[in-house]
Amino acid sequence: MRRLLVFFARVGDLVMFTPVIRQLARDGELDLLVRPWGRPLLDGQPGIAAIHTLGNPNRSGLWSRLLDGNERGRLEPILAARRYDEIITFKGETGAVQQWIRRWGGEATRRFVSRAGIGAPRHQVDANRNALEFGGFSTADYDPAPRLMVSEQRLAAARTRVGALGRRVIALQAGSSLTHRWLRKQPNLKGLTPAQWSTFIARLLSEDHIDAVVLHGSAPEGREARAIRAATPPNWRERVHDWTGQVPLGELPAVLAASHATVSVDTGPAHIAAAVACPLLVLFGPTDPAVFAPRG
Repeated sequence: MRRLLVFFARVGDLVMFTPVIRQLARDGELDLLVRPWGRPLLDGQPGIAAIHTLGNPNRSGLWSRLLDGNERGRLEPILAARRYDEIITFKGETGAVQQWIRRWGGEATRRFVSRAGIGAPRHQVDANRNALEFGGFSTADYDPAPRLMVSEQRLAAARTRVGALGRRVIALQAGSSLTHRWLRKQPNLKGLTPAQWSTFIARLLSEDHIDAVVLHGSAPEGREARAIRAATPPNWRERVHDWTGQVPLGELPAVLAASHATVSVDTGPAHIAAAVACPLLVLFGPTDPAVFAPRG
């Protein structure tokens, strides 16, 4: 049986959904249709036959042709040629996406999953079992833990890179989607101020808990990293390393797995750290850890 799972989620949501992906892959070939960041993150994971990406799933017609180079139109024949037996989507997916799938889905059976329902657990990971049961899928021998498998080759390279900075190197993810934006319309309530971060770092270093800190994040989050490093006392600054924009998403699981620990705000890399069994401390702001705390 050949299946397609359509899941246009953020990084953290995608990591939390990996138990469902593993379960669905047990019964045959499983393809994924995800946003572009899903490919480097999940490429090479067991059970996934192919990963297709779509950056703007709800954009169609003239807007798609003008802004996306007709991304949806170019993807349609590729997906149609796969001749899926089943196409699985979330029940709450937009009507525009459902209509688009009907256009190229052929005779594939449509199945829907949903984490919602009476008595459904609040935490996204716990509710994954509900999603499978809602879709009529087996939960026999279901493994609920989010996991990302890291190849020995990537892990060895990451250990060499991280190990060059010391034996106990922590990864620090200070930014989130709010700090990623060039134009910030909302205050960043998820994280700490650069002064607070630098005080925390200086204490870890001065009390000899760690050997070095690596600041992670996207290239735009480098603004946050530079401010944190500048606020760090000069005697500790050379042991605070700015890697923002230097670790592609496909390499991040290995780098975090090679780290002594991770400290993060509530954002995607925290879930990646948990999924590769890296010791983890997460700071929560307005979001609810009862729903979104990383599991692994």
